Amino acid sequence: MGLEDGVLVFTGKGDNLCTVRQYGDFEMLVDWKLHHGKEPDAGIYLRGTPQVQIWDTARVHVGAQVGSGGLYNNKVYESKPSKVADERVGEWNTFRIKMIGDRVTVWLNGELVVNNVVMENYWDRKQPIPSIEQIELQAHGSKVSYRDIYIREIPRKP
Repeated sequence: MGLEDGVLVFTGKGDNLCTVRQYGDFEMLVDWKLHHGKEPDAGIYLRGTPQVQIWDTARVHVGAQVGSGGLYNNKVYESKPSKVADERVGEWNTFRIKMIGDRVTVWLNGELVVNNVVMENYWDRKQPIPSIEQIELQAHGSKVSYRDIYIREIPRKP
């Protein structure tokens, strides 16, 4: 992980980049770009749980043609985005992610791709997702860049 011209560049080796703060309900904006190379693949962990998927849609042998933004590790609730809204590898994309309770909504490049879907607890499927935990930027063995990261906490209603 390094910083190049104000951009976080993750080589895909080493630990995820994690927030120090833990978040409950929030809205997040983040720009991301996959780089050309061997099997570009990344994601954003919400409350320490994998993940809002970032794909190279050309990787059809692993199902990536469905596009980025899906809740990849869901088994019961929808895991795929409703449409492909990705830019090409090497181009910048923008996620807007909103998480309220265990429900996630994702816009990719201004297009709604996940609408109020329950995010399952990957670590213990018998338990709900943690109510508060860190956010993590991940790369899965390939180079990815992140920039313009904003997180706005949403107060919980009593």
